[in-house]
Amino acid sequence: MSKTKNSKIETDDNDMGEAIPVSAVDDSSDEGHADSIDSDSIKPPKKGKSGFGLAISILLSLAALAASGYLFLSQNSRSQQITSTISTIESSLKTISTDLKDSRQKLQQSIERQSAETQSIKKSMTRLFTRVENTQQTWSVEEVHQLLQLAVDQLALAGNIDGALTALRIADRRIADAGDPELQPVRKQIARDIASLQQINRIDMAGTINRLRAVEQAIDQLPTDHQTPTTTRSEPAISSNASAASIWQQLAQDMSSLVKIRRIDHPEIPLLPPEQNYFLRENIKAMLMSARIALLLKDTPIYRSSLQQAQQWLTKYFDSTSQKTKWVHTELKELATIDPAPPLPDISDSLSSLKAVTEGKQE
Repeated sequence: MSKTKNSKIETDDNDMGEAIPVSAVDDSSDEGHADSIDSDSIKPPKKGKSGFGLAISILLSLAALAASGYLFLSQNSRSQQITSTISTIESSLKTISTDLKDSRQKLQQSIERQSAETQSIKKSMTRLFTRVENTQQTWSVEEVHQLLQLAVDQLALAGNIDGALTALRIADRRIADAGDPELQPVRKQIARDIASLQQINRIDMAGTINRLRAVEQAIDQLPTDHQTPTTTRSEPAISSNASAASIWQQLAQDMSSLVKIRRIDHPEIPLLPPEQNYFLRENIKAMLMSARIALLLKDTPIYRSSLQQAQQWLTKYFDSTSQKTKWVHTELKELATIDPAPPLPDISDSLSSLKAVTEGKQE
């Protein structure tokens, strides 16, 4: 008991800054003696100074405890906030990851769907292009067929060499634009037909007609070999007492004598006897006009027979020593060598070749 008390007193004294000698206390003394020492020998500590120090110690302890508690609570709260923030972030990351996964799946599905649609569109476009190409080829073949048929008709029916050449050249360009290798044999045949048309001895139609007109105009200036007297036809007098019927009959005869009908396929028959100078020249002009018409109609027999008849009359009735007469003779001989309807080649081989190619495609 006394040992404990002495320790307490020492602690208090240490707190108050004063030392109490412990040696003065006898451990072997009894309680009565201890009480005597406590009451008589040991002075009580100063209450004011000891209480202030104790209060400060308590306050400091409380402050330290409060600071520790605050720090603990602050750290605990901060830790909880961090933990909560981490949990929130983890939750957000999970949500984002889930959203990304869903978005990735949706995007993949969309890509697959778009890819399928793209493939479908490509197939549709391929079929469409194939159909359009086949249609264009069909149109091209049909157009070439029409052009070749036109060329054949122009040459065979109208003798139009230029028209046939134009149609063949257009058909050749259409085949070249189509680029179909199966049509190359047709193109080769078209080239052969064009070459055969270009080898035709073609005539200058306008120039030949102008030459015939020039000869026709020169006929009036040619001197005749001998001048034949002009015979006059006496007109019967109409009596004053003639009936109206006889007058009309005579008038009809006079009118019929003014009109003569002549067949141009028999040019050797003159309109009037050549002894008369005026009608002789008109007959030669008529032969030259007949030659012009036959030239336009490409009638070679009538053309040449008309020129031959004009030459015969020119030789028989006009002065052969005259320079103008010689020039007319020369022109008529050269004009007679012209063939209005030269032999035309057969250009139907191109059309036959095209038909063979199209039939082979259909099979």
